[in-house]
Amino acid sequence: MRKTYLKGQDRKFNLDWIDDQWLWLFDPEPIIEEIHSWTEQDILHICECLLEDSLRNLFDGRCSLETAVEIYKWMTDIKDPNPFSFVNCCMLTGLDPEEVRDSILDRLNRTRRLTLLH
Repeated sequence: MRKTYLKGQDRKFNLDWIDDQWLWLFDPEPIIEEIHSWTEQDILHICECLLEDSLRNLFDGRCSLETAVEIYKWMTDIKDPNPFSFVNCCMLTGLDPEEVRDSILDRLNRTRRLTLLH
């Protein structure tokens, strides 16, 4: 038979006896959160780093196959609506996504790593 513990009857299982009023702010001051607005330079820097790190990991033999497959899918997805998609990152950094993709696929094909990614 299950025993129900009501407030004030069995203090071993009821934590209402703990004085936790100090946890709650009774007169809270409004927290003004400053929302950082991204500059074009910040977005460009993120795109450059994303491209550089992704391509470095794609060709790094120490990188897991799962990560390499994820990068490969990110790179080959042409209709990705993500603002940080491969196509958008290339275009923002001034690179032609088709040329970059073709050269990467060619290098992957030469290193025989492309067969592992499919």
